[in-house]
Amino acid sequence: MKRFLSPLRRGVLAVAIVLGAGVAVSAPKEDAINLRIARQQYNLVMTSENVTGQDFQLARTANGLRGQTYLGVVDVKFKEGEVKGSLGSALVNLKVKRDGDTVEAEGGFGGRPANVKLGKDELKIYIRDCTYRLKAREPGRSYAGKRSCDTSLVPESEIWLPDEFLAASPEEKVALLLLAL
Repeated sequence: MKRFLSPLRRGVLAVAIVLGAGVAVSAPKEDAINLRIARQQYNLVMTSENVTGQDFQLARTANGLRGQTYLGVVDVKFKEGEVKGSLGSALVNLKVKRDGDTVEAEGGFGGRPANVKLGKDELKIYIRDCTYRLKAREPGRSYAGKRSCDTSLVPESEIWLPDEFLAASPEEKVALLLLAL
């Protein structure tokens, strides 16, 4: 009888290790913008100097972002109430305003129209012919909801924002969200 318990114990141990590793991999990184969009998950690690991820390397300066993303070369400057610059060969020209705890932006981003409304209770973004309507799970930090360009079978999109993002200027928040999506 003892001979049969040994393989069972090894199997249970193996399952426990695999499940434990799965939980560790899926836990959000505390210093990263965590995104789950249309069955894809990626993290953008954000420090005071840069924002990095797969196909995403941006240097943060006092008045802008410079670097490379999957969308192309990024060179944007922040001024009070606006984001201007270029994304690849296309222009970036956003007007940004703050209304209490809500940040709103409207204009052109990478040669296409874009809108952002980031509040404690909801996050709405229109970019590249897709509207994200996300409700807060954790006010001001975590959002989830559907995208207009997904079918009903696609799971909800989720965004989790780190402290470094929350401390950024409204102009930088808007630019980072649009670049990440």
